Amino acid sequence: MKDRVRLFITYYLFWIIFFVAQKMLFMIWQYRFLGGISWTDWFLVPWHGLPLDFSTAAYLTIVYGLLLCVSVWSKWAIIERIADAVTCVFLFVVLLIVVGDNGAFPSWGYHLDKDVFDYLRSPNEVFACAPWWLWFIGLVLFISLFAVWFWLYARLMHRKPKQQRTVWSKIGTTATLLLMTALLFLPIRGSVTVSTMNTGRVYFSDNRMLNLAAINPVFNLVESLSENHLDNTRYVYMPDSECEQTVHQMVSVSTSSPDTLFTTLRPNIVLCILESFSSNAWDVMPNMQRLAAEGVFFNRAFANSYRTDRGVMAVLGAFPGCATSSVMMVPSKAQQLPQIGHVLKEVGYDLKFYYGGDEDFTNMRSYLVSGGFDQRVSDHDFPMAHRHSKWGVQDHILFDYAAHDICQRRTTNPHFDVILSLSSHEPFEVPYYHYKHGYLNAVAYTDSCLGAFVDTLRRSPDWDSTVIVLIPDHGYPYPDGISNYDTLRYRIPIIFTGGAIRQPRTISTLCSQIDWVPTILQQLQLDYSPFCFAKPIQESSFAYYHFVDGFAYIDSTGCSIIDAAVDRPIVETNHSSERITKAKAFTQYIMTLLSHL
Repeated sequence: MKDRVRLFITYYLFWIIFFVAQKMLFMIWQYRFLGGISWTDWFLVPWHGLPLDFSTAAYLTIVYGLLLCVSVWSKWAIIERIADAVTCVFLFVVLLIVVGDNGAFPSWGYHLDKDVFDYLRSPNEVFACAPWWLWFIGLVLFISLFAVWFWLYARLMHRKPKQQRTVWSKIGTTATLLLMTALLFLPIRGSVTVSTMNTGRVYFSDNRMLNLAAINPVFNLVESLSENHLDNTRYVYMPDSECEQTVHQMVSVSTSSPDTLFTTLRPNIVLCILESFSSNAWDVMPNMQRLAAEGVFFNRAFANSYRTDRGVMAVLGAFPGCATSSVMMVPSKAQQLPQIGHVLKEVGYDLKFYYGGDEDFTNMRSYLVSGGFDQRVSDHDFPMAHRHSKWGVQDHILFDYAAHDICQRRTTNPHFDVILSLSSHEPFEVPYYHYKHGYLNAVAYTDSCLGAFVDTLRRSPDWDSTVIVLIPDHGYPYPDGISNYDTLRYRIPIIFTGGAIRQPRTISTLCSQIDWVPTILQQLQLDYSPFCFAKPIQESSFAYYHFVDGFAYIDSTGCSIIDAAVDRPIVETNHSSERITKAKAFTQYIMTLLSHL
């Protein structure tokens, strides 16, 4: 009996040691994001992370415990081979999550969750996120770690236990092992009360990165798969009536006539959604600077989210998104939300969408079709010789195609054309070599493509009746090392330019990415009331954005960045309970709306 009990305990401890080591690997790998941490933090992170490690290790030990029970009544050699095979599979899957989690974290800013399975529906786009050599390094690291840990497992566990000689001793040993396996329920659940184990259990610091480092990535992934991420009960801070009233006051507008920005009531509108064009890279955007000086420049704008699928919904639908999941991945809900395409199509606009990548990535096609974009151009509309990028067609080809298509079009109806760029997405492989930093070089490349595109339209006979809108889908964590929730990551430029701009001007009103929709609809004297989270930029007074399980609210009094997992501010400048209430009301209203769709 003792031998099998010892093996059971050793196996459980093996996985705990593995997950503690994983945390040290995470802290070393992501050290630049941790900031100035003390030497004690290297002990506090694994210590506070133990509850999730105990729980995850318990899940993995259940099968081994049952195999030990069977081994009492059968040949040990057979059971040992089965245990080796099971552990090999467990180790393969767990290491795949650990290495993938570390590799994705610098770009994502959070641990892998259920979103990874949505993105894996388009594996080509997933592999395009990093250069081949980085995938190769990850593969070498994975194989090395697998070899080391399986060797350690074999050294610890390949010990033949003594065979029980009598039936009663076998029954006693089996009963003991079954009891020990059943007791794994305690670390799995985390308590005997109504509270169950969750990632929030390991939060211990005001430094959110230390809390993230304490999370077990395997537990986090499994937990995200088991949760309803569009469940409005996750973010309930006040009665619905109070929430609704607060949000309506936030987005209410005056009845006064706005300043007229355009020279015509029904201009052609060309919207360029620019991949990762953060304000932090403004110095390498000479064409954006030129166009800002020629048009209307909104210089205090913030993106509402951090990924393209969320950014596209913010730009086309004035929907700020939710901090738990991608709504575009849930077509049944996304298709019920309003889009600017709906409004423009009803008043006679022709719609067309241009993208050099796969329009099925993140269910984008369904969202575009539901928004009235019957005409769409994607990677399959270009010859294979033009698909130089891992993501598809590079921006100089895409913008050149769109420019000639728009200039050659002859219709009596005004047109709304949307171009989604992609070359400034990782791994930043572009035919342009002016900056050492990959992100800056890729942004500068797309900026050059954009400049050529606008200059081509400038020669079009329709130029005087054209408004070009330049708006990023989201920002980017530059300079290197800034956190996923930092306001620097979400600061973006928004520009209205083109021949139909009445006069150049800079508007320094604090606003969100979503506010451009009611801004331009107001200029066209069209109803923007369906877009219930946004209002014209000239009347805006706040900015809002979300990140994974958190959100931020900025107004003239300061900034509140709230970690929803522990319901407390990460950053709070000039403490304001009213500002925090507005931030929570806005978030709750988003989730409540989604739950009712």
